[in-house]
Amino acid sequence: MHSYSKHDTFKTFFNNTNKKNKMKHQKVNIVKKNGEFSLSLLSFKLVHIKRTQENKRSINYYWNSRTKEVICGSGSLRNHHSIPSIAHLFNYKKKTCDLSREEIQLGDSVCVLFNTTAALFLFGSIVGVDKLKKETYFHILPHDKNFPFQRNHVIKVKHQKDNIFLLRDGKNERYEYMATKNLVFAKYQYQVEFAEMVISYIKSTQLIINYVSDKNKTINEKTILECHKALFGHIYDWAGEYRNHPVVVGDKERPTMEHNEVKKSLKACLRGCTKKELSKINSKAELVHKLATLHAEIAWIHPFQDGNGRSIRLFLQIVATTMGYEFDMEKLDGDVRNKRAYHYAVRRAIHDSNRNLIALISRAIKEL
Repeated sequence: MHSYSKHDTFKTFFNNTNKKNKMKHQKVNIVKKNGEFSLSLLSFKLVHIKRTQENKRSINYYWNSRTKEVICGSGSLRNHHSIPSIAHLFNYKKKTCDLSREEIQLGDSVCVLFNTTAALFLFGSIVGVDKLKKETYFHILPHDKNFPFQRNHVIKVKHQKDNIFLLRDGKNERYEYMATKNLVFAKYQYQVEFAEMVISYIKSTQLIINYVSDKNKTINEKTILECHKALFGHIYDWAGEYRNHPVVVGDKERPTMEHNEVKKSLKACLRGCTKKELSKINSKAELVHKLATLHAEIAWIHPFQDGNGRSIRLFLQIVATTMGYEFDMEKLDGDVRNKRAYHYAVRRAIHDSNRNLIALISRAIKEL
């Protein structure tokens, strides 16, 4: 005869209770007409949307309409004995956790290049789909409640190549870093960073072309302000404006110039960029030394509250390009290793020696 311990008794009770409370997915049937159908996650309080493999285990994804978010697993769903499921309706080819996929799935956090006067981007969650014979429309619920079109309602966007970009798989959004105040209706920091990447690529190229094609344009204080405005003008209301408060980079051991000295110091620094001064440069080595000196001085001045590094690099690109040289920024910040070497070189150039920065810039530029 087997003797039961208190532990055995508890284990048996727990297993029996678990069986009673075991959650079930109930398949939802939808009406299809000639293969066409429309589905909205907002029609359900809670719905199972897909199951995917991640690290050799199955992960269930659910949409919660009350909190307007994707949740995973079953730990938070123990009180639900039966949950409607639409997972069987979609045969996704890619794993949800694979953010390199082109396939857009229900629950994804995406960006649409909206490109209107009121909003350049639409950041939101995929909460539905209209499947037609030749076209697919995704229902996107904006993350920012102040998005100017159909506030607090979904926006239907036709799926075309390169108009919807996958940013995240949607799970655990509540743990993402919140975005600072911005003009692109981004709720999370990763969305702001995506907007910065897109805008900087377009606007920086335009600005460089303007300076190269117009021989009458002078490189001066206005240029660095234009650089900052080009990179951040559509994102922050303080773009292109000098900072009005002290800034410390990294820690208290690395303060920057006093803010009330910024404008005067920047003007003095950029006097070395007049056509007369630049015409004195006769070799790549001289240009590299000039760029390294400019970089160190502007970095110390730190004219803006944020985005100084990117503005300085764009400014140096303009100087180099107008002198007939291509500046490959990938050599400075293309990967983690390059970034570390670059940041170290800038700190040394400000406080000690610009030898490292000269070496990096020398590798980054070549004659056009």
